[in-house]
Amino acid sequence: MKEKLVSIAIPTYNNKKTLRKTLESVKNQSYKNIEVIIVDSNSNDGTLEIIKEFSGIKVYQYEGTLLGARELGVRKSKGEFVVLVDSDHVLGKDTIKNSTEKMKNFDMAFFYERSFKPKKLLEILYDADRVLTQNYLSDYIEPVGGTVLPRFYKRKILVKAFKSIPKKILPLCVAHDHAIIYYEARKLSKKVVMLGSEKSPAIWHQEPWSWKNLFKKTYRYGVTTRKLIENNVYPDILKSKNKGRKIKFESLGLSIKSNILRIIRAGPYLWGYYTGKNKKIPGL
Repeated sequence: MKEKLVSIAIPTYNNKKTLRKTLESVKNQSYKNIEVIIVDSNSNDGTLEIIKEFSGIKVYQYEGTLLGARELGVRKSKGEFVVLVDSDHVLGKDTIKNSTEKMKNFDMAFFYERSFKPKKLLEILYDADRVLTQNYLSDYIEPVGGTVLPRFYKRKILVKAFKSIPKKILPLCVAHDHAIIYYEARKLSKKVVMLGSEKSPAIWHQEPWSWKNLFKKTYRYGVTTRKLIENNVYPDILKSKNKGRKIKFESLGLSIKSNILRIIRAGPYLWGYYTGKNKKIPGL
């Protein structure tokens, strides 16, 4: 039986340091009927040159941020399934194969995610946060207040979900893109499944490699969150994202590391939020 087409949509903006590993992991998938769509937002650091190293990739330019780039990627896709991949992801070899097999009974899939070879402090903290939230999945899978969000969708679900998202926020949203997509998709279907495990994750993240990188990224989250507040959209999602993680005494080490990360990220996030009024979104 012929494999169904899977579209992998990847937004990029100056991702030279991470993108090659992402595209190599896509190229090495055991599932082969894949199209790759990249939506770039005027990268100027060599990202586009890396894309040219891989054949068959469709590239589109977009003047805006993540949510709009994802919408364009879905709109340009041709597959029965769409995977919302980031430019710092490394996919497991069988991630797409395992996902398509599960879609006989489901419409969406969470991927168990971990940090890629965590050695530095930031990487270790991020990895702890990912493991904590996914091991206590029931606390973190709701669109409002959750942090574990689907990445693999039946295309028809995504298309309908994007039609419900206010068009005015497509070029503004960075930090809450997956939550907003899932919020609308969840209205259409509750058939969602987790793929992978702590020992065998479906995706690895190449985490922020420096404190400066973390600061810039989280500051941008704060600025763009302010833009959504100003547009009076999804208030429940935006308010719920600023809470700390629940302390799980049976996983105390993970809980402590996770909340340390939340505290570190709070500074630049809040600075971006409170100084971001009428400010151009960083990176655009």
